[in-house]
Amino acid sequence: MKACPVTFIDPAQAVAPQTGAPSANGSQSFDRTLQTITAGVPTPQPQTDVPPNRRPLLFPSKSPEAGIKSAQAAYGKQLSSRPAAPSPTQRESGWQKYKEDQLLRNPGSRTYDAKGEKIAGSVKQSASWLIGKDISGVVGNIRNFFANIFKGSTILYKDEKHQIRKGHETGLLGALGNFFRDLAGALSFGAYHPDSRKPVQGFENRLHYCVSKLKEAFLGDLVDGVPSSLNHMAQNAILAGWRLAEVLPDAALGSFAPGRKLTTTIFDNGQVAIEYLTDIAPTGDAWLRVHACNWGKLSPPVLYNLKMPEHFSGDVRWRYVRNTPFRKGIETIGALLADGLTLGLLGQTGGASNRREE
Repeated sequence: MKACPVTFIDPAQAVAPQTGAPSANGSQSFDRTLQTITAGVPTPQPQTDVPPNRRPLLFPSKSPEAGIKSAQAAYGKQLSSRPAAPSPTQRESGWQKYKEDQLLRNPGSRTYDAKGEKIAGSVKQSASWLIGKDISGVVGNIRNFFANIFKGSTILYKDEKHQIRKGHETGLLGALGNFFRDLAGALSFGAYHPDSRKPVQGFENRLHYCVSKLKEAFLGDLVDGVPSSLNHMAQNAILAGWRLAEVLPDAALGSFAPGRKLTTTIFDNGQVAIEYLTDIAPTGDAWLRVHACNWGKLSPPVLYNLKMPEHFSGDVRWRYVRNTPFRKGIETIGALLADGLTLGLLGQTGGASNRREE
């Protein structure tokens, strides 16, 4: 048996008077209804006098195509709302970022070239190429050593967009030049202002300029700048000797893949260790960051550095590093140990002098 089609009748039609209705046989209304049922389309409902914007949408009807499109749109919206997968640089650990920053800063690394780009297949290179890379590292560090005597050297670092940029470390004579320049600006109460295009006006502004320049001259240029440039010179001298010591192992083992891998691992990690030890030493870059403070914000040493974000360009002490939690941790521990060791050595020196006097 076939199912009989059911026609839904509007309640308005059931209530309305049926005066003058045509007969079921041969009437035009019956033919139209029969055609509609045969086509499988529900009987069209009559329009009411209620405005369209006031009709209650109890059961809004949609065509199958519209329903499919709505489902696709909802699924696409759900996919777009999912968080994007982290980039390879975001998936790097704190150790990987720290090692990359240290190898980029000074020349000599087997992993990067002079522009900071990664060298593809450096372990597969010939022994002559490895020796040439060692010699270029020696020359680059000697060049930076002499540059740090004068105006300063150029270093490489990664910014917040993970792009390799060039930075500048102030040299010894450059720090002394900054000291006299800042001192002249302070003593002239802003009449000499090489760091500002606009002249300093007003008594209060001139007094504030004098105090700030005195602080920058003595604390920034003499206490931080001069010892820091000497630290950079020592770092370049040690790295030049370290890369020179790499020539002999490369000449002996550079013809074998395991030997090339061994020397690359030892001397690249050795460079990272040398830079770490010179950084945490008193007046080193890491030591200056750990001992920095901001009493106006009630941030004492150690705590001030721990609160700093990973990228901060407002101060030269943080501008060229990615100050990750890993870097903060190892530099804080190392700098505090260096303080204890320094105090211990000073105490031993004082004790020895007392015994000599006795």
